[in-house]
Amino acid sequence: MVHCARTMASTGRLSGLLLPLFSLRSKTDFGIGDFGGLDGLFHWMEAARQRMLMLLPLLPTAPGDPSPYSTRSAFGLNALFINLEMLPEFHATGGEAALSDEDKRMLAEARAAPRVRYDLVFRLKGAAFRRCFEHFERTEWPKHPRAQEFQAWRQQQGEWLESYALYTAISNERNQAPWWEWPEPLRDRKPEALRAEAGRLEREVRYHAWLQWVAEVQWNAVRGLAKARGILLCGDEPFIIGQDSADVWAHRDVLRRDARLGVPPDAFSATGQDWGLPYFDFEQMEKDDYAWLKSRATKAASYYDLRRVDHAVGYFRQWIRDEKTPTGRFIPDNEETWKRHGERHFRLLSENAGIVAEDLGVIPPFVRTILKNLGLPGYRVMRWERDDNVYRDPHAFPAVSLATTGTHDTEPVAEWWEAATEEERLGIARVYPEFQGLGVTRDFTPEIHRAMLASALNSGSDLCVLPWQDVLGTRDRINLPGTMSDANWGYRIAQNAEDLLSTPETLKAAQALGLLTASSRR
Repeated sequence: MVHCARTMASTGRLSGLLLPLFSLRSKTDFGIGDFGGLDGLFHWMEAARQRMLMLLPLLPTAPGDPSPYSTRSAFGLNALFINLEMLPEFHATGGEAALSDEDKRMLAEARAAPRVRYDLVFRLKGAAFRRCFEHFERTEWPKHPRAQEFQAWRQQQGEWLESYALYTAISNERNQAPWWEWPEPLRDRKPEALRAEAGRLEREVRYHAWLQWVAEVQWNAVRGLAKARGILLCGDEPFIIGQDSADVWAHRDVLRRDARLGVPPDAFSATGQDWGLPYFDFEQMEKDDYAWLKSRATKAASYYDLRRVDHAVGYFRQWIRDEKTPTGRFIPDNEETWKRHGERHFRLLSENAGIVAEDLGVIPPFVRTILKNLGLPGYRVMRWERDDNVYRDPHAFPAVSLATTGTHDTEPVAEWWEAATEEERLGIARVYPEFQGLGVTRDFTPEIHRAMLASALNSGSDLCVLPWQDVLGTRDRINLPGTMSDANWGYRIAQNAEDLLSTPETLKAAQALGLLTASSRR
């Protein structure tokens, strides 16, 4: 049984879905999935016996950037996911009826679009939030109960929220110029300059703090709905955040910009990858007992039952490039320190929290060994689990692991199957017990689809996560790594979440998945 953390009760054998929040569709959304669509999905999950929902990061992102990994803060929530129908100020100002004819036309277009139309969503939701906040300021601020609730919450949040709200207000006023291009006193966070700017931009700072409050209130309501249906929520924690972010501005002693993070050369890339991101100074962190890392972990644990920790190997070692070593080097520079760092960091990250370690890519064997010894599950992406080109039987996957048919970066399993070589398809059929007696064809038939889902669910892994597209057998992709296409991060499910159990295709999928899940003892 997966214990996910030393202090967390075992999950037992369970399965769940991978579906980005932006991919949901509901009757009240503004062209992008939001918190209001989750209850309909939870109903479907309950019918399908799925007890965990894995999401992509919900953190605040850079203006105009749809990538959930383009984060401006390691804390907080993305305001785009606020459901306006759940916001009292939206109704108080006339709701959708108060939109201009042009905005109504754009909203209808955004809702009907097969993919997220970020150009429309940013404009429509941004204007609606401003309208709601102006009403809040006019009718509630500062003495009414709702304003007092907001103020009490704001005081509880402390440093992360004040840094984030001030950073965002300054950045917006300066047309998103990165913080290192701001006037020196602001760039270097001189206390008197920060006080003066916070006073001058007081209302704008309050607006960004208010959006975070609204988002967290709605997310807490979602958590209550999930708990009532026995569904665990699994978040996604990026390893590090962008250079132009509130945290790097406020904590550049531990989030360093004098080199760039990436990954080393491997069989897939002769030069490796340069991500252009900051890197962690873990030696400096140790001096204040990892205060920033602990603070981030505590906030994330307050949002989720489990969280997927991205780029797990980075907590053991980091590959950085700078002027001294333009082709890159590891820090620290020796294996014994890597092992010591990894164990220490994952003990810290998993304290009182459930962790799934994203250990994909070229990973030294000791990483999986240490994670296993800590009782922390890593990934088993079935199509990648091979020894000398012979597929591994998923039934033999270790209990402390997460089995899956794919990730947000892979093509859906239907597309993969049809693009695979004949040798690969036959290789799976020879090894996976669920394929015995099946006719193996290039076409991803209903029988092959069922066998692939059953193979994942019947695996030895205590955790099994199935991407929504693989459950339905569709071919829609979430992201194609290394590309900047409009198609990335735009995938939306075809049905409204409220209708998933009354639409024949998704009702049938819930019934079939429920039977497979029950027979797999999950």
